[in-house]
Amino acid sequence: MIKIAEENKDQTPVPPQPNKDQEPETPSPISPVPDSPPSEDLISQANAAAIRIEEANKKQEELINRAEQQKVEQVLGGKADAGQQPPKEESDEDYAKKVMENDIDTKE
Repeated sequence: MIKIAEENKDQTPVPPQPNKDQEPETPSPISPVPDSPPSEDLISQANAAAIRIEEANKKQEELINRAEQQKVEQVLGGKADAGQQPPKEESDEDYAKKVMENDIDTKE
């Protein structure tokens, strides 16, 4: 708590003075490690991580299989060119006739 000195009319805060009877606070020591040895704790953490990785691998494998199935269906299903005429190729004679008739489409 900050006390305001009575003699200072400009209201300058004065820091609190520690009691002479009190000892300064010492920081508490670091709490000890849990009762289980650290190696067992690390092993259990590693096992938990391995389980999570295995579950993620299974999900990833399922997603890859689904993507493969979709790709197969996309390639094999519904891509037929039924009812469409292939583009007609122009022979040299037909091209010559068009040139002589001035019937060539020029792209500008």
